[in-house]
Formats: sequence, structure tokens, C-alpha cells
Amino acid sequence: MGAPGRADRTVTVQRAIDATPDAIFALLADPSRHSDLDGSGTLRGEARGPASLSLGAKFSMAMQQGRANYRSLNRVIEFDEGRALAWETVGEYRGRRFVGGHRWRYQLIPQEPPPGQDSTSTLVLHSYDWGAAMAAPVIRALGYPRRAVDSMERTLQRLADTISTEDDRSGN
Repeated sequence: MGAPGRADRTVTVQRAIDATPDAIFALLADPSRHSDLDGSGTLRGEARGPASLSLGAKFSMAMQQGRANYRSLNRVIEFDEGRALAWETVGEYRGRRFVGGHRWRYQLIPQEPPPGQDSTSTLVLHSYDWGAAMAAPVIRALGYPRRAVDSMERTLQRLADTISTEDDRSGN
């Protein structure tokens, strides 16, 4: 993802989640669920946009970092049903973009069950890429990528917990 030669501006975390790639993808492709999954604590309120994402879809979220309230404007740049989903985001305050070019990506890799078991598991890779972002020095000054990694790990934990809870409710 990101600009060529800027691999130093991409961080990735991963976690195996006991669910099918399709079940995880359905949750990720529903922007109304993103605040349920957010491990950063920055998403506020409901998403605006389509009920389900697709390539090129646009959606926005109310955000808060410190005392700064703004909207993230997002465009889906990768959509491979059940396998990968990514969007690029910019921050807007009073109609003016002040940051942008950040990319968030989820890659879902089905895992083979251990011999003799029929459990389904998916390796989820969650990446944050600011290789093409505006104001990269500011991003580093704000504590990224360390801060992003901590939030992303919490997001994957919340994703796993949400999938598990929904499976329990449906009797799976």
C-alpha cells in the first residue's frame, strides 16, 4: 500500500480469529459496525454512507482526537469479497481537509483446521499505511506508529470478541 520506498510508514498487526473469512468480511464491510470494533477510541457516532461497502464506495465517520472533533472521509480502494478490504481516509474540519492519504487495510487468510478438527479460523492482517499521507512529520510527532499498533491490536481483539458474541447469539 503506500508510496514506493515508504515501507517504513506501514505497520501491520495480525490475529487468528475463530470464524470464516466471509463472516469477518461481512462485519468489516458494514461501516455502521466500525465504531463497535474501534480500538483507538476515536470514532464517534454513526457512519454516513452505504450500508455495505464496495469498491469506490465513500463513507464518513465522526472522529475525536483530544479536543479535535472532525469527520473522516473514506473511499474504498480495495475490495476482494471475503479476502481484502482497504480504504483511504482524509480528515476534514469545517469543510477543509487537514490530513489525508492514510490507508487502512484488512486481509483475511483462511486457516486449515488441525487434523481431526473442523473448526474454522481466519488469520486477519490489519495494516495502517501513511506512506502517501499529508503531514507525515506530524503523524510521527503524534506517536504513530506505536500508538496505531496498540489501537489496531485492540481493534482485532474487539473484532474477535464481536464475532464470538454474534456466533453465541446465533447458536453457532
